[in-house]
Amino acid sequence: MNEEREREQEKPIATAVEKAASQKLGVGRYDCPLIYEETAEAGTDSDLPYWLVLGLSGAIATLGLAIDSAAVVIGAMLVAPLLAPVMGLAIALVVGDARLVLQTGAVVAASTVLVIAIAALLTAALPFHTITLEISARVRPTTLDLAIAVFSGLVGALVTVAREHRLSAAIPGVVVAVALIPPLAVAGFAIGAGEWHLIYGSMLLYGANLAGIVLSGMAVFMLIGMYRPDIARVARSWHGKRASTGLAAWVGGVRWLPDPGGMGTPRMRATLVVGFVVIMGVPLSETLGQIAREARVTAAVDAAEGRFDRPGESSILTREVDIGDGQTIVYLRVAAADWLEEEVRVDFERDASARAREPVTLVLEQLALTPEEALRPGADRAPDLDAPEMIATLQSRLRRALDALPLPAGGRVVGGEAALGTAGMPRITVGYQAERPLPPEAEEILAHDLARALRVPRVEASFEHLSLDPIHEGTTPPDPETVEAAADLLRRYHRLVIELEHAGVTSEALLDSTRAALEEAGVARERLRTAAGPEEGGGVVLRLRPEERG
Repeated sequence: MNEEREREQEKPIATAVEKAASQKLGVGRYDCPLIYEETAEAGTDSDLPYWLVLGLSGAIATLGLAIDSAAVVIGAMLVAPLLAPVMGLAIALVVGDARLVLQTGAVVAASTVLVIAIAALLTAALPFHTITLEISARVRPTTLDLAIAVFSGLVGALVTVAREHRLSAAIPGVVVAVALIPPLAVAGFAIGAGEWHLIYGSMLLYGANLAGIVLSGMAVFMLIGMYRPDIARVARSWHGKRASTGLAAWVGGVRWLPDPGGMGTPRMRATLVVGFVVIMGVPLSETLGQIAREARVTAAVDAAEGRFDRPGESSILTREVDIGDGQTIVYLRVAAADWLEEEVRVDFERDASARAREPVTLVLEQLALTPEEALRPGADRAPDLDAPEMIATLQSRLRRALDALPLPAGGRVVGGEAALGTAGMPRITVGYQAERPLPPEAEEILAHDLARALRVPRVEASFEHLSLDPIHEGTTPPDPETVEAAADLLRRYHRLVIELEHAGVTSEALLDSTRAALEEAGVARERLRTAAGPEEGGGVVLRLRPEERG
């Protein structure tokens, strides 16, 4: 009799808002207990299959980020099972179920560590560590990302509670929108590649997504009355069934946790989550303000620099925009038929500063060209510009860039050439030795790296593959065509040397005549190496080798 009276007292007394929301969503009086059980069971299903699928999704995301493929990254989001424990955490906070909070929280925390660890190990095994556009897009989160997470979490919670509407097809879209896995993969990439500066932004994005989903999920669950005492009774009964698996089941065995409903008032729990979201929003809003400022300044510079890009008169060769704290410095290198007066520079600064709503300073470097070399009105493409100072600067930067240029395992950069190509755009040729040529995707990534290292918007990049096979072998000196081709490669690529491999029985006369032919073609003696070959046979073998650098 007392138990029946207790149940009568725990029956929900729904407000008008709750009644209206439940009616619109098709949530009946007896659906709330079922919603709790289904969400809790999905959120605590942490047996081996969960971890296998989660680990594979993290590996897929890491490789997708590395090759800059949005389609692969989206595929990783679709297979990731991380949304279930997050929604379980949201409903646990609404009900006040401390045991379920601990279970789902442990699963989320362990999932976070697992994805980061897999991404770090996989990144360390990759032959290159290029920061692709997909990676860069996930290291500067803003309040817009938090808003996306909130709206996506609302969709996920609505799909969970809607009983009379078939909305399950929307779940894949929710998983893609909230994107929990990619920022974790970026954090793992940062660890594996040693790019530590990427960790803060990627984990901030992950925290924003996580907080947004939990907050919006709690809002929907509270809207249909999941916080009422009768659901806490259902939670106690559900825990008695031991429906959890894996890590969640082990954590659920803790005895000292309070019963469901013992975590304070629903308002207090909601306030804690809102407070966490507000704390997350502070750095996110700062990033949004900085991005908006950068967009405004860039647009102002784009509009103001038109005075330097006039067919037949002048052309912008390179541009670098340094957006500092409260002030922007623009570095322009301009090729002009006539000298540009100081008034033009002042007009640029006045125009750009007004548009950017902050001071903009111009550092202008001019290269004088004759009228015949200037861009002709109506020309489809500009001629190659011969600007010795510009080429010298590019060549100096290029040599430093080649030191850090990542190539797949076994590949070695042997040098590069810089020139000015179409409309003054830097034209870069890079020579490398490898067993096989680079695929087009790798060349595109390397071209992005070169542009960033040279501090220019983009480059015309071409990559010349030099085979590891001998360029000559035999008992006679190489023919003149082979010698001239080898000498030309050494002139173009400063890190290339020629190795003369000879057997023990090779005559001194053959070695001397081969060296003489190479030196006559212009090969410096210090770029010739001699190595002993196999004892059997005879003759000489010529190979192109990268110079060993100390």
